[in-house]
Amino acid sequence: MRKPSFKPKRSPTKNFAHGSKPPGKGPAPARKKDAAFDTRPFSTGKHKSQSGLKDLDDNGPRAPQMAVPKSWRHVAGTHAIMELINTRPKTVQTILLQNNWKSSAELREMVDIATKKNIKIEEKPEAALFPFCHSHQGAIAFSNENLEFDYENTIWDDHGLVIALDGVEDPHNLGAVLRTGWLMGANGIIIPDDRAVGLTATAHKVACGGAEHVPIYRNNQFQKSFENLKEAGFWVYGLDHKATKTIYDIKFPEKVVLVLGAEDKGLRTTTEKLCDELICIPQVSAGASYNVSVSAALAIAETKRQWAAKK
Repeated sequence: MRKPSFKPKRSPTKNFAHGSKPPGKGPAPARKKDAAFDTRPFSTGKHKSQSGLKDLDDNGPRAPQMAVPKSWRHVAGTHAIMELINTRPKTVQTILLQNNWKSSAELREMVDIATKKNIKIEEKPEAALFPFCHSHQGAIAFSNENLEFDYENTIWDDHGLVIALDGVEDPHNLGAVLRTGWLMGANGIIIPDDRAVGLTATAHKVACGGAEHVPIYRNNQFQKSFENLKEAGFWVYGLDHKATKTIYDIKFPEKVVLVLGAEDKGLRTTTEKLCDELICIPQVSAGASYNVSVSAALAIAETKRQWAAKK
């Protein structure tokens, strides 16, 4: 004889939102609010188009979103934001901080400096920062100033160093080149508009402040840029592993453009033809290649070494 089956009754599980009244207890205490911060949550879902604003796509279900002007730079990473605050504080429109920012000494220092400079700070859930940069380090800053490399109107000194990136798509590589360019004294970077990474929040983070010192010019046509620079006394060198001369065989002049290709394709044929000479970096294996940011660092360092030796 089969025993009758039955299921024990389970107590229903309830989730009580903040501010709701749990059974048997009084009302939940009101949440304390720090008057120095805006803690209102972002709206979720798709934003309606507004003049000068762009819509941010969902980054998963219930992803908090914020519409910002297209011209604003999104700066992630504590070092990059600190450099932005120190170099051009008046351009900073707001800084988003994740809720637990007080547990980070770097974020506390950032808040202290930003507050002294009267920069607006908004405290938000960590998920609100993810649509801008997943590795944000607890903060995202927005600047309304885009630094453009105005090579046509630059008054050049005795030396000049320009970097051209022909289709680099990884923001980490662009950020690393910006960081090296800053520390090595590069005047600017030229990159294409299409099929190339721009100055994203991740690129800012990797650059660690370099984006505030090395301006970028975006144009799909390298020819006009190179012609103008050549008229100003520059020589254009393209880095190509098939070249016969190395960076150590060349006597670099006082004004140099270093052109580096995409991560997997190298220089385009059309770009190679615009160069005065193709050069390479020595390597023991012909089947491998240097990372583009490493190649840039090696070539820039050799250029600067030769300049220093001439002095």
